Amino acid sequence: MRTLFNSAAYRIAFASSLAFALATALIGIAVFYAAHAAFVRQMESSVDQASIGIIAELRDEGVRGVLEAVHNREAGGPDALGYAVFAPSGTRVEGSLDTPMPETGWRDIVFLDPHEGPDPARAKTTMLPGGYRLTVAADKEPLEQIDATILTIFGIAFACLLAIGLAGALILGAYLRRRLTRIEATAGAIAGGDLSRRMAVGPRDDEFDRVAASLNAMLDRIAGLIANLRQVTSDLAHDLRTPLMRLRNQLDALHEPGENDMRSARIDDAVERADEVLRLFEAILRISELEEGSLHRNFSSVDLGALVRDLGEAHEPLAEDAGKTLLVRVAGDARVTGDRELLAQALINLIENALRHTPPGSAIEIGVRIEAGRPVAYVADNGPGIPADQRAHVLERFVRLEASRSTPGNGLGLSLAAAVAAAHRAELRLADNAPGLEVAIVFPKEPR
Repeated sequence: MRTLFNSAAYRIAFASSLAFALATALIGIAVFYAAHAAFVRQMESSVDQASIGIIAELRDEGVRGVLEAVHNREAGGPDALGYAVFAPSGTRVEGSLDTPMPETGWRDIVFLDPHEGPDPARAKTTMLPGGYRLTVAADKEPLEQIDATILTIFGIAFACLLAIGLAGALILGAYLRRRLTRIEATAGAIAGGDLSRRMAVGPRDDEFDRVAASLNAMLDRIAGLIANLRQVTSDLAHDLRTPLMRLRNQLDALHEPGENDMRSARIDDAVERADEVLRLFEAILRISELEEGSLHRNFSSVDLGALVRDLGEAHEPLAEDAGKTLLVRVAGDARVTGDRELLAQALINLIENALRHTPPGSAIEIGVRIEAGRPVAYVADNGPGIPADQRAHVLERFVRLEASRSTPGNGLGLSLAAAVAAAHRAELRLADNAPGLEVAIVFPKEPR
């Protein structure tokens, strides 16, 4: 039930059904009171006509004629009305209507029915000459029975209406939720990196189909722009890599035996800078290749624990040279389906980032653990970390939090790691290590 109320589709459907039921209830109440008032008017009309007919006897015979008229009406057989003539003292002198003398005018009274006991009635009392009073009353029991019948019929009809409305709301809510869930699932897949997914467009050309078609057109436009940007970036990196490689080789060839140290140092510096640019272009091309999603055919089973141990052993001397400590921690047997070289490159980037951006004396940990059945490979440090509001930003290409950009690097390390994680359908997660930063690659559960 909580799921139903949390769904906007079901809330809309139930709200519509409730509004319809409320309108029906209001109409039913109005009809009931209108019918009740009509029956009351009819009852009072019968009482009024009877009173007028009896009082007409006053013109000929006075009060005696009224008494005879009442006697004759009751002696003529069953009558829906009750009659009583009261003396000035309040004593009933004619008629079988057993009730105390009421005040003149229209009154609701209670009379004693010889078979059912006290019963309510609608009565009209008219003052006669000499202080006598004539009371004509109609039993309200038939009216109450009609009211009860109307209420019973309306209650049954309203219950059926509620049941039909509830069923209709559930059907409508399920339909709306199904259509919206399809859009949500497609949008989630696109947000997860599958830019080839599109909204389903049905044949009815209704509002959902038109929204889906508009979203598909927008996605096609966005995909085209992204593909064009990637192509331009890849082509630029590819076209510049060849002349830079030639330039680097020519610089390397300038070394001559016996040359002075200054000339050799300048050549070495130029070669190193050319290597940095080449590594930058290589990273751009690698990210583009990963984002194309064509590497899954080379995937195989990878032992994360063994991979982490190998990387820790290879980078431990580098950490010692930098005055830092590199720890390796493997908890649990974690195997994933992927490309070992790509995963190694991603973890190497994370280790190099930790070595580059932490002060001397820092401790860096590379490890593997299991979280809720999901393998996790991580690199953590106790350095300055990254502010929480900047963690999503640093995953973008060429982003560096250092405004001066004087630290070595090109801002592609985390972008490459994120691309590797996405290629393995994993999540790159940045979290506070209290103090420091933990960057983890959280893999999906492996099928058994």
